[in-house]
Amino acid sequence: MNAFGLAPLLLIFPLIGVLFNGLVGRRFVEFDYGLPGHKGRDIGERWSGWFGTGMALSSLVIAVLLFISLLTNDFHSQIIYMFDWFNIPSAGFHIPWSIQVDTLSVTMMLVVTGVGSLIHIYAIGYMHGDPNFSRFFAYFNLFIFFMLILVSGSSYLMLFVGWEGVGLCSYLLIGFWWDRVDEKGEPMNANAGRKAFVVNRVGDLAMILAMTLLFWTFGSLDFNTVFTSAAELFHHDPQHLVQFGLFSATIGQVLTAVTALFLMGAAGKSAQIPLYVWLPDAMAGPTPVSALIHAATMVTSGIYLMVRSNVLYEIARESGVLVLGLVSSSDLVAYIGAATALVAGLIAFTQFDIKKVLAYSTVSQLGFMVAAAGMGAYVAAMFHLITHAFFKALLFLSAGSVIHGMEHGHHHLHEHGHHDEVKFDPQDMRTMGGLKDKMRTTYVVYMIGALALAGVVPLAGFWSKDEILSHGTANNYAVYIMLAIAAVFTAFYMGRQLKMVFFGEPRHEAAKHAVESVPLMTRPLIALATLATLGGLLNLPFFTEGMAAANHHHPGGIFLGLEGWLEHSVQAFTLSEEGLIHLPHTPIVLSPLVAGLSTVLALGSLALAFYVVYAKKPQTADERDPLQRTPIWWFSILPFETFYSKFVVAPFKRFAHWCGYNLDWYFWHDFVHNRLIRDIFVGFSNFASDILDMQGVDGLVNGAGKTARRLADTIRLSQTGYARNYALSIFLGAVALLAYFLLIAN
Repeated sequence: MNAFGLAPLLLIFPLIGVLFNGLVGRRFVEFDYGLPGHKGRDIGERWSGWFGTGMALSSLVIAVLLFISLLTNDFHSQIIYMFDWFNIPSAGFHIPWSIQVDTLSVTMMLVVTGVGSLIHIYAIGYMHGDPNFSRFFAYFNLFIFFMLILVSGSSYLMLFVGWEGVGLCSYLLIGFWWDRVDEKGEPMNANAGRKAFVVNRVGDLAMILAMTLLFWTFGSLDFNTVFTSAAELFHHDPQHLVQFGLFSATIGQVLTAVTALFLMGAAGKSAQIPLYVWLPDAMAGPTPVSALIHAATMVTSGIYLMVRSNVLYEIARESGVLVLGLVSSSDLVAYIGAATALVAGLIAFTQFDIKKVLAYSTVSQLGFMVAAAGMGAYVAAMFHLITHAFFKALLFLSAGSVIHGMEHGHHHLHEHGHHDEVKFDPQDMRTMGGLKDKMRTTYVVYMIGALALAGVVPLAGFWSKDEILSHGTANNYAVYIMLAIAAVFTAFYMGRQLKMVFFGEPRHEAAKHAVESVPLMTRPLIALATLATLGGLLNLPFFTEGMAAANHHHPGGIFLGLEGWLEHSVQAFTLSEEGLIHLPHTPIVLSPLVAGLSTVLALGSLALAFYVVYAKKPQTADERDPLQRTPIWWFSILPFETFYSKFVVAPFKRFAHWCGYNLDWYFWHDFVHNRLIRDIFVGFSNFASDILDMQGVDGLVNGAGKTARRLADTIRLSQTGYARNYALSIFLGAVALLAYFLLIAN
């Protein structure tokens, strides 16, 4: 089967959805169908929502056909030419707009369109009644369009178009409810959108610099050309010098700089230290946005970038060049990822917003993927990217179902004359409790997602996280320790969330009257829960050394299926087989010690949160979090309770509070974002506008005009229209010429 010619439809379908909902979708929603009540609007919403969803599903069908085509084509990648984008024959400059169909790009296509389609279906129910229903789906389809450009482009320049496009969509969707304000009257959604936009510009600058270096060095931004040229240059002359005017650098130094800049770009999109500050605030947007863009797809762009650039990272590692003389760019990636996983996991302890906990969890899990890419575990990074898309989209959408249920309960109270003295927050976990009996389906799927995230066997998260931890034990023990601690944190805060949301007694009247969400919202949750349960089958490790020895040369099927699939796109494997580079060791056999230890720690951490720290408290909405004031129960019966409280519990509380508020908020949010990034950006913009533009550019243009006008006014005085004046001018001119020849020429 050959469906490669259908690849352009992958982009055309969501673009049709954008045009439909952007131009006529609102008319469908607001059309008077002559039906009583809200039934007419319901019909219009179905037209608008299902058309946008149909376009996403159509792209999914194309992605599946491309997947089948690769299977029947012995996994040979294809470049599908569409049109000439830039073409300057005199300069030999030609950049086509073309789609690269290989196992890596198709994997991302399936994740984006598959998970995206389920979230589209969910959003039809979630956004019901919103006055800007059709605009929401226009933005959603626009995001799918740009995300598919990002993952399907055959060059870094096409990738960057998608990169900027999804950033724009993120800004539009975070600020979708732009008119909402917080307690202080601040436009929280609009501010969150601006923060995401500005922070991502820092990473985008690094991307532009990296692409500039690549084009200067290789004369192209095409993936295949860059990777082939880099491998050939390094193979024939590892000390090959690249000239940058008065400066020169070896190919290893250039690629180290490029890969370090790619890390900064990925830190912006994939929310890594220090550019993660925008992602928690992005939860102000609608929950389907949080699930699609800020959990399952856009935030994984940085991981895709690094996996796609695996050749550059491994050559930079092989060159021995160090960033600032300290670590290789690959090790820097691994340490940044591990540190992010650890810090974000700790900050999640202090959150009470159900979506904020998941937001910091997303930052932490992205740290796992980044660390895996830094250790050369590219397949493990992609494996966790896929499983994380399943269970984190499930958790965010389930959180949206919980929020819907709480809002319904609150509306029920108002309908019966009950009014809160304080503002009710349907996302505050302290107002929940006891929802497992009110929202049975949401509870079951949320439990599956939480256990998958915690890494409980046999759910998908266990297999992908265990593969990353196994790479850590084989290649970088410091990274392994940080990730293992982060995994313990993950299990604890998910146990805390489960207990506070679904168990115990309701801590607010709204929780007592919460109801299950409509089937249009719960059915996608069931599908995602199925994927979160079975997703580990994509890349099961061998269980024994004997199985590995018998099947290692023929990966595929149920064992190492994803590795056998992706090895055709991860060219570092080929370079390693040719002896050009030494790829870090890839464990392919399940380690009983690593798997057993991680399972015990995960279950122990869940039990600690569920049965010890949050066993009976909080019982009311205004009661303090047990973690903030109560030592773990067994220390309370020991003689050194006071010692423990002062020297263990109190420092931990202060450190967690410091991370959550001082480090995360006051330093990163206020100082770095507001002072260093925003103020410098605004100051330079004002300088460019008021000084350079108005007084410089405008001054030159207006000054030239004024000078010409004054000169014209002066010359105009001589044009009187009288013949005697002109005769006098001729006479004076003749006298001047005679004087010149008599006095000067001689």
